Amino acid sequence: MKMLRYFYVASHSQNLTQAAERLHISKSPLSAQMRDLEAVLGVKLFNREQRSIQLTATGKLLRDECQAIFDVMERSINQVTQYARETQGHLRLGIVSSAFWAGFGYACQQLKADYPSIRFEFIELSPQKQKVALFNNEIDIGFVRYADTLDINPLESCNLYCESMWVALSDKHDLSKKKQLSLPELSHEKFVMMSQKNSASSQLVVNHCVKAGFIPHIVQEVVEPMTLMNVIESQAGVAIVPQSFGRQNWQHIRLVELKEPIHAHICAIYNPQKMTAEKQSLIQSLHVYMNSELSKQT
Repeated sequence: MKMLRYFYVASHSQNLTQAAERLHISKSPLSAQMRDLEAVLGVKLFNREQRSIQLTATGKLLRDECQAIFDVMERSINQVTQYARETQGHLRLGIVSSAFWAGFGYACQQLKADYPSIRFEFIELSPQKQKVALFNNEIDIGFVRYADTLDINPLESCNLYCESMWVALSDKHDLSKKKQLSLPELSHEKFVMMSQKNSASSQLVVNHCVKAGFIPHIVQEVVEPMTLMNVIESQAGVAIVPQSFGRQNWQHIRLVELKEPIHAHICAIYNPQKMTAEKQSLIQSLHVYMNSELSKQT
């Protein structure tokens, strides 16, 4: 299977150097793997008289068959592992840590009480890694922010908890006394943001800033929400964050409503082909509990 996967990538590349880069290996072992595959099958897959990758007729047939082989294997493995987890009452949930500031922790406590026979495993993963984990059958449901649900086909999503972005800044900042701020008022500010590699929310904020007529001056990107708020508390800049970030007891941070609406919803993402009635019920319960927690706090 390893040789077949290497061959499949190579067959869609211009040359072995490009294929090796895509596979994160050096060119020599990739070339050796391709020769070994030809030896195992007893056929010629490449026309080596050309510098670019040129498949023989047999090679083209194998390329077409590879995807079917991978699909069958993945489907079979997924069926086995899914059956084992469901019969053992085990669900793996991918999460982003900031979801707990939006009432996710309370909702999970209620969920455990409602489904005592299920063992819930919470796995903290960046939104991008959650999407990969869903495809690889490593988690059953993911929980991310709104921006990370855009263009995720064939995955699907649904809203659990709706909220907007607000401006976080030090209580000593000149703008901290305002009741509402617009994006143009922040055009000359220094921005602190979550890493754009890990979350699409930062890119969404940047896009809104561009629409407002400026490119934000980003002075620092961080990985953890707690780090971001600590940086803001040290008067290092401003940040645009979900309103629920303000539920924590920050001593020297003020959250100000943002005039332009930027969605920061907590959403569930999942593979529709692996969705079950039980999972749908769990998602619905989380939605109810997260919003009931919100009504208590407001």
